Amino acid sequence: MSWLDKALRYVETGMAILAGLLLVIMTVSIGMSITLRTLNLQVPLWSVQFNEYSLLWITFLGAAWLLRKGRHVSLDIVTRRLRKGDVGKLQIIHAVFGLVVCGVLTLYSGAVTWNLFQRGVMDVRAVDVPKYLILLVVFLGLLMLTMEFLRNLVVGAHRLRRDK
Repeated sequence: MSWLDKALRYVETGMAILAGLLLVIMTVSIGMSITLRTLNLQVPLWSVQFNEYSLLWITFLGAAWLLRKGRHVSLDIVTRRLRKGDVGKLQIIHAVFGLVVCGVLTLYSGAVTWNLFQRGVMDVRAVDVPKYLILLVVFLGLLMLTMEFLRNLVVGAHRLRRDK
């Protein structure tokens, strides 16, 4: 395992752990809001806003880790019927397609996030938050997905060449 692969694995694992922590905090926040409403007490203003942001962050923080672990959505019905060599070729096609799509989306989300940062756009709600901080995770998550698809392409190509 190369140092780059190891670093990628550590970053993806750290992002997945952060996603898990956000999920725990979100669960506590929702439970607290329900309890407070039941008791006719004031619910914190930030609760709904935090949970909305958390849903976005959890999605993009955990996506690359799920791809590495092979826990992303796949069509087992199709791949079970293919020969081993054909599955390898399909995995390479999948990696190329994912690399291109995530690469384009990474560039676009980076440009949008940078634009929001430069203009100082704020999300004005219960708590004012700079909009770029909300969307920064989209850029980071897509960047990690792009790198993971690139890793899958390299690994798949080596595996296909080795199995010939």
